[in-house]
Amino acid sequence: MSAATSSTDRPEYLALGTISVEVAVRVAHLPSAGEKVRLEPIGEYPGGMAANAASAFAALGGRAGAAGTIGHDDHGRASLADLARRGVDTRWVQGVDEPTFHTIALVGPRGDTALLEFPIPEPGRVYECLGSSALDGLRFLHVVASEGAPALDVLRAARRRGVTTALDLEAFGLEVPCLAELLAEADVLFVNLSGAGHFGTDVADSLDAFRAAGPAMVLVTRGAAGCILASPDRDPIEISGHQVAAVDATGAGDCFAGAFAFGYTQGWPDAESAELANLMAALSTTAVGSRGHLATQAELGPVARSLGLAVGTRLP
Repeated sequence: MSAATSSTDRPEYLALGTISVEVAVRVAHLPSAGEKVRLEPIGEYPGGMAANAASAFAALGGRAGAAGTIGHDDHGRASLADLARRGVDTRWVQGVDEPTFHTIALVGPRGDTALLEFPIPEPGRVYECLGSSALDGLRFLHVVASEGAPALDVLRAARRRGVTTALDLEAFGLEVPCLAELLAEADVLFVNLSGAGHFGTDVADSLDAFRAAGPAMVLVTRGAAGCILASPDRDPIEISGHQVAAVDATGAGDCFAGAFAFGYTQGWPDAESAELANLMAALSTTAVGSRGHLATQAELGPVARSLGLAVGTRLP
């Protein structure tokens, strides 16, 4: 089964990766090895890297698409319905005869999280069915390093077409044999502090290693502390985080990536795109679920201006 969309406009941004359902549970603290903790059920929510990032891009008014696999089950149907409601193009979502990917999100009292992931159903299927037409009209392609060799082929094809390519590097991505090749084909790299730590003794060393490997632009997310932006035309800059009443940080990194991609495709300065991403990601943590609070431009504008952010001049 291939999911369809009623949209007549082709996406300018396409995220390839997971589309999932998250089972969120509250814990008094994130457990350490050998520890037993009590769980308080919170609920089930739509999630997944591709779905979250594309939803953030669409919430800002962009034309976004998500590609991944879902099962022929209630979770898969709920995931598709949520994406359709948010205006995300799902024509490249593939249905498979396995359960829809799901995770257990352990949520601590300050919104800090840990994710337990079940197997992804037929992860290579979406790449086999994607087709070169998926790149028609595309401006920004976003893939996950953990997808490995299939993602590499799509990155190369996108670059040949002049599409900006972005790589999301997280724990599982560090294990893929073709990581060096993936980095070489990425224009933009999204990585958290943990991932960056595998490439240098400090962030500065890591940034040097990343840019030598290929990506001209690197964004290191630091949770509540904000992010570090390294772009081709300036020295790395730190962009401060924002104090919010966080309740669930699940998916904040995905929201950051989708928001940055939106600013980038609008031609905004890199630092302003990072400001937008920082702010939207911070606000996303104030509700439960990866997509519980995806702010629109109308909401972000007044907040950005009150904080003195340069991007506030571009928002309504």
